Amino acid sequence: MTRSLNCRDVERLMLEGEDRAFSAGERGLVEEHLRACARCRGFAADRALVRAEFAGVRWPAPPDELVLRTRRMLRETGTPAAVPAWILIALAAVTIITSIWLAVWLPDITPDTTLADLPLAARTAVFIIVQNALMLFCAPIVLRTARARRDKLESAR
Repeated sequence: MTRSLNCRDVERLMLEGEDRAFSAGERGLVEEHLRACARCRGFAADRALVRAEFAGVRWPAPPDELVLRTRRMLRETGTPAAVPAWILIALAAVTIITSIWLAVWLPDITPDTTLADLPLAARTAVFIIVQNALMLFCAPIVLRTARARRDKLESAR
């Protein structure tokens, strides 16, 4: 059975094909689609033009002193301190507990349900889950920033 591709699939494959070689099956599917689709032929021509233009660009090399100074600074500063495990565990535990609470309040939810259709407790649970997820993603950034400021103040003294 032959699988046909839509334009989105072909564009994705063409973009991936810039970094790797197509398999025989992929190449056949793309070529078959390109024979029938003027829009994708145009996309392929545009990508070829972009690749040709970039191939002719001579990218500047950074000065050796900049490279050495940057490497030295990276060695001196070391790796940033990791977020304490207890913070990540606490945030994960709160997220899991809230998810369980949400599961209890949302047994009758369907894909057509909107936030406005949810009872207040369920809307609150959704809000808390989103808040917890943001905390999990932002906590490392906030902690590192606070530590950097603290270290900067201590080194200035």
